[in-house]
This record gives sequence, C-alpha cells and structure tokens, in this order.
Amino acid sequence: MELQKSTLEPEQKLSAPQKKFQKLCQKIEQEQLRLNEWQTAQADIQARASREILPTYAQLREVIFQQIQQLLQQKQQKVTAAQQTKLDQKIEQLSLQLLDSQQMSTEQVQFLTELLNSYGHHIELLDTDDVDLRSEAKTATESEDENVEQCEQNSFEHDESEQERLAQLKLESLKHFLCEEYDLDLDFFDFQHDPLDLDDFIKKFEQKMQEQEELDFLSQLSSAQKAFAEQQIAREKAKAAKKQQQREEAKKLANQSIKAIYLKITAWIHPDREQDEQKKQEKTVLMQQANQAYEANDLLTLLNLQIQLGQQHNLSFANQQLKAYNLLLEEQLETLQMQVDDIIYSFNWSQFLYSNRKIKVQDLYRKYEQDYRHVQQKLARAQEILEKYQDLKQLKQLMRSQYVWEMHAVMM
Repeated sequence: MELQKSTLEPEQKLSAPQKKFQKLCQKIEQEQLRLNEWQTAQADIQARASREILPTYAQLREVIFQQIQQLLQQKQQKVTAAQQTKLDQKIEQLSLQLLDSQQMSTEQVQFLTELLNSYGHHIELLDTDDVDLRSEAKTATESEDENVEQCEQNSFEHDESEQERLAQLKLESLKHFLCEEYDLDLDFFDFQHDPLDLDDFIKKFEQKMQEQEELDFLSQLSSAQKAFAEQQIAREKAKAAKKQQQREEAKKLANQSIKAIYLKITAWIHPDREQDEQKKQEKTVLMQQANQAYEANDLLTLLNLQIQLGQQHNLSFANQQLKAYNLLLEEQLETLQMQVDDIIYSFNWSQFLYSNRKIKVQDLYRKYEQDYRHVQQKLARAQEILEKYQDLKQLKQLMRSQYVWEMHAVMM
C-alpha cells in the first residue's frame, strides 16, 4: 500500500508501531470492502423483498381475512355448541393476528375491531366518521361535551392499561421461557427493573446471571482456591474498567487528532492560495476528498492525504506519532466492524444461534430464498385451509381433532 510504504524508509527495520500501523491499514481496507459488500447485499435483499415477499404476505393476509369471513358464515349453519366455541376461538385468533399486523385496509380494520369487541375486547377505533360524530356532539350541549371528553379520557386510560397489560404478558411469557431454558425458579427475577421495558429486564437478567455464575463457580472451590479466584475476578473487572477508560480517552483523542490532521491538510492545499490554475484545480479535488473524509470521520483517507502531502514538505512519521494514529485506526476498525454487524444482525439468524461459523453474504442470499419459499408455503397452506373451511363437512372433520384444529392456524 502507498500509505504503508510512504511511512517507512526502504531499508529501515520495522518498529513495533510501524508493524501495527501496517496491519491496521490492511484490516481497515478489508473491512471497508466487507462493509461495501454487505451494504450492497442489504439493499438488494430489501428490493427483492419489496417485489416478492411483501406482496406474498399481502395475499396471505387477504386469504386469512377470507377464512374469518367463511368461518362466520359457517357459524350460521347447523353446528354443536362445542363446535361454535371452537369456531369462535379460531375467528378470534385469526382476527388478532391480522389486526396485530397493522397492514389491513381501513374497512378491514373496522370490521376486525368490531368483531373482536364483540368477543369482549376493548379496542378503540378512531376514523373520520368518529371524528365527525364527536364534532356534532360538541356543538350540541355543554353536558354532551363533558360526556364526550369523559369517554375519550376513559378510552385513553383504557388503551394505556391495555398496553401495560400486554407488556406485562410479554414479560411473564419471557420469564417462563427463561425458567425453562436455564432451569430457574421465578424467584430468580426478584431484581429491580422497569416492568414495561424488556431491554432493561434483559440487561438486569444478564447481570444477575453473570453474578450467579461467579457464585456457583466460587462455591465449588476450597477456601484457598476461592480467595485466589476472587482476586482473579477482581483483577479482570479492574482490567475491563481500565480498558473502558482507555477507549473513552481514545475516542476523545480521535476527535482531536482527526480535526488536527484535517486542519493541517487544508492549510497545505487550500485552493484560494494557489495562483497556478492547473494546481488550483488539483488542490480543489484534494480539498473535496479531505472534506468528505473529515465529514465521514475517515481517518485512513486523511492519513493518506497527510502522508502524500507531507512527503512534498519533507515530513515523516515518528514512532510516537504512529502510536497515536494506531489508537485512532483501532477505533475506526472497530466502527467498521460494528457497522457490518449492525447490517448482519438486522436480519433474523435463528439457524446460526448454535453455530460458531462466521456469517457471510452468501448466507444472506440463501436465507432470503428460504424465507421466500417459507412465506409461499404459508400462502399455499392458507389457501388449502380456506377451501376446507368452505365445505362444512370438511370443517367439522377438522374440528374433531383438537390437535389438527390448532395446527390449522397460520401465524403471520
């Protein structure tokens, strides 16, 4: 690389900072290529999903809506009380799925809301007709105004309580899952946390699990071993705290050094100070590169420019200067890696949960094909179920087995 070569004398033995500088430059270039590859793949997959998966899901929702309508019609036929109950449960289940998708038309949302409210739910629906009715009510009498305001307040309070109830249900479900997964008792979750914030709960849970693992480990040791292990744990925690402090200092240093490099470059190449027209154009191009690199916090590009221009001014890098730059390059490398990880884990990789293999771009395309086939299978299955629901004899046959009946739910 030009940058690496320019920092070293041809016959000079590489110092430790110089070796590290070279290695970091190579890693950053590789990570930039990797980031570009993932960004391209992400845009491609999103475009394909818009053309293929999203329309298929729209068809799936429409078929499920038709299932609900068909089941409502079949309720009017000659069915037993037990069958009526099963039909009601299925209708309610499918309606909740559709309403939760938030992708239905206004008319469908109104239909589903009224249907669910008839099953005992309390879902508020605000549409243009409601607004018009409330406007008319406000112009009627002062007492009617108070009634409307009171209804709105009660509705708002109910919506809030409904959201809190759903959040609490999710939290309880998560607790039971964690109990099964890690063989825990419900008493384990006695730590303080925000009851409506799952992220806060998970963070506190992970902290307690780590503490519990340390206690379990120490409990298996003898007194002498326990004392030694406690010292090691304390040393590791102190090392982690020191590393965090160094990272914070490096971040401050990065902001200061990048700005200093940028200002030095602009002082050398400012086009307004150049009389020669050709050189002025060359410096204008360099200035644009410097501005873009500074705005993007791109240290490597700025270093390239500084070294290139520094050679013209007979300047070279000292080891102490390289040490400072290495800190900044480490931070830039970490930022690039985090950007790649953000793209990777914006997708669901459940099949990789128990694999240590590094996820590649090819895996994303394979995953997309699997997801697309899966939603196509869901649609085909939903259409098959709709046909069975249209035949009362087949519908009753399905309801005879509770297992088969429950398996006929299509999850969105």
